[in-house]
Amino acid sequence: MHKWSYSLLAVAAGWLAYRYRYRMVNWALGIPPLRKQVVRWALQIPTVRRAVVSQMMRP
Repeated sequence: MHKWSYSLLAVAAGWLAYRYRYRMVNWALGIPPLRKQVVRWALQIPTVRRAVVSQMMRP
């Protein structure tokens, strides 16, 4: 029975996270230290870094 209820809880949590994903991202990025860490993490990914730098260097 516990397995069933944990599975149901996981599905419900996943659905809520998907439904309100943009709201949660906006809330999280509204916290300056967290935003700073997310930017640092994202810029460590070469594809993201290249895209950001190319956008910054456009005339």
